[in-house]
Amino acid sequence: LFDETNRLLKETEQRNAELAVINSVQESLVARIDIQGIYELVGEKIREIFDAQVIDIVTYDKTANLIADRYAYEKGDRTMLGPREPKGFRKHVIQSRQMLMHNENVEQKMKEFGNEILIGDIPKSQMYVPMIAGNDVKGIISLQNLDHENAFTNSDVNLLTTLANSMSVALESARLFDETNRLLKETEQRNAELGVINSVQEGL
Repeated sequence: LFDETNRLLKETEQRNAELAVINSVQESLVARIDIQGIYELVGEKIREIFDAQVIDIVTYDKTANLIADRYAYEKGDRTMLGPREPKGFRKHVIQSRQMLMHNENVEQKMKEFGNEILIGDIPKSQMYVPMIAGNDVKGIISLQNLDHENAFTNSDVNLLTTLANSMSVALESARLFDETNRLLKETEQRNAELGVINSVQEGL
């Protein structure tokens, strides 16, 4: 009973810690309306709380079948790659719409999935979580530990999935905000043009 109570206590403490992280991210996301700022915010928060030397957030353009980096970090290197076709692990996540986690034998998994590393080292543990809006994968968050195997737990998966969902909602809100602003500007311009045309016609 003592062991069981301790286990439940630890689980509760961990759940409270996760909720605190999620709440702080969601509060920050609500204040953000610029899309790149959302990627940066979530990427930095992930870097703080997870045991990972590599964090990567890519977006996926279904029409063009291209992914592009929106946030990238590997041991201080912030190099972001341009649009490219999804391959290997990310291609699998996009097609299956399911997360992928490998806590060991990553090099073997790379061969199985046809995955190649464009920059950096081969990870010992890795996790890929889709960002889903509606029924479509809009992007993927990737975490990689370069130092040791079994770096990620089911709790990490749940937390990262929740963060991915929160970010998807915030990005959709930001996109709608941008779209509304664009339509508003177009309407104002159209009204100004009509005003000019009307004044010219009256003059004629």
